[in-house]
Amino acid sequence: MKWWVLLLLPFQVLAQDTYDICEDLVKTYEVVYSSEKQYYWNITGGDIISQQDNIITVKWPVTVGQYKITAWTTNYNCIGDTSEYYVDIIDCPNSIYFPSAFTPNIDGKNETYEIKGVLANKIQYMAIYDRWGKKIVESNNNILWSGENYPSGIYSVIVLVENKKYIKNITLVK
Repeated sequence: MKWWVLLLLPFQVLAQDTYDICEDLVKTYEVVYSSEKQYYWNITGGDIISQQDNIITVKWPVTVGQYKITAWTTNYNCIGDTSEYYVDIIDCPNSIYFPSAFTPNIDGKNETYEIKGVLANKIQYMAIYDRWGKKIVESNNNILWSGENYPSGIYSVIVLVENKKYIKNITLVK
């Protein structure tokens, strides 16, 4: 006869998720709740969007890498459960990712507009237009656009890659 023993910890032991940069990188995580405990969170990489006791919502960066969530509890000022959870952000498999916005505001996050994904290095043509249809940037490959000297607003990007044409909007927020 075999017996299985299950331990209920905040996260699964050695748990890990993998997301690609082409999907929504806002994720919610939850640990077992007890009204007698206080919950603490630490993350590497992303930004905490909301946090309430045993639930946390994180916006992971659109940057390939491994990130970590650490959750720990205290109960009557004594450290209780502690657990780590790993998140791998990978490139888009055989695809291209167009960020919808960027914020060149000197905070070190989303400072430039850059098309990402496996096909990004195969871009044959790229142009960015202002809201009146005036071409402001043009290149025969993927470029970083800082938005410098341009006001906040909606811009359009046209990209040709592997004989496919993409037209997307970009929001520049300053």
